[in-house]
Amino acid sequence: MLLSFATVASSNEHPDTWAAMVNGEPISVRLFQRRMVRNRASAYQYFRQKYGAEDSADFWTTPYDGEAPLEWIKQKTLDECVRIKIEQVLARDHGVTADAGYGAFLSSLERENERRRKALAAGEPIYGPQQYTEDTYFTYSFTNMVLELKKRLSKGGELFALDATLRAYYESVKDELYDRGDRVTVWAIEISFGQREGESEGLTREEARAEIEGVKARLDRGDRFEDLAGEYNDSGSLNERTMDDDTARFDWRRRPHTREHAMKLGEGEASDIFEEGGAFCILKCAERNDLGYMPFDEVKGNVRTRYTDEKYEEMADRLVRDAQVEINRPVYDRITVR
Repeated sequence: MLLSFATVASSNEHPDTWAAMVNGEPISVRLFQRRMVRNRASAYQYFRQKYGAEDSADFWTTPYDGEAPLEWIKQKTLDECVRIKIEQVLARDHGVTADAGYGAFLSSLERENERRRKALAAGEPIYGPQQYTEDTYFTYSFTNMVLELKKRLSKGGELFALDATLRAYYESVKDELYDRGDRVTVWAIEISFGQREGESEGLTREEARAEIEGVKARLDRGDRFEDLAGEYNDSGSLNERTMDDDTARFDWRRRPHTREHAMKLGEGEASDIFEEGGAFCILKCAERNDLGYMPFDEVKGNVRTRYTDEKYEEMADRLVRDAQVEINRPVYDRITVR
């Protein structure tokens, strides 16, 4: 589907021609258009999932139970642009940027791409793309602007937090974010199928399944796991493994099902039969220890970053809720998608 926009201005319009004002600060028509293009996929997906709508020539103007895709995408874009403008003005007011307008951004983009052209011509190294597109540079510069804004606000502004505040925040989130979890030691009985090392042939999958089910039946009758492990494992031993937070990445990559079953077991419990790596397996939890929490002093930097991020979002949300938004109807109403 082709997308085009009709506005009251010509293609040579000044970039700060505004579609709406936020607390007296203009939202550029050009910014609105660029964000609207980015929201097309969301609009298609929303109306397809909710109403079964299909792409058509009149998709954007057809109401579905009172919802029209054009109005939906414009409202979504307006909400997004209001948030962007709030953050841009906040950054300007705290000295992160000198100008919150889209014209200033386009000038910065032009300067940066010219710098890159000259560096390439001179054989000098550059990092990132040879030339930024408008959208990629907006994302890059906006992200860096927000990072610097958070940094300034956390050092002495609205987001500054004393250690006592950070410690209280740590206590409120430590169960979710800083719990080391448990260290679990399990024993395993594994019946492999297919050709085994040093043998001309091995058990078929069906034979291995029948054998492990026999092991499970004997465990249910009270046979000792240790005895059965010695009898059935190729190694003649318990095949002991220890898993905790430090081993998680390796475990999930090499033995995800073993990890999943092991971490659910209480001490002394045996797992159900499961299959992994060409073998049927049963585990028994030999030992389980709670490792407690990562110490505050060890994760203080991370706590501060998370606290700052959370409080920044709360502050921005509040500013958006309180914002005075004025829509420039002659411009806004003529922005459309065809």
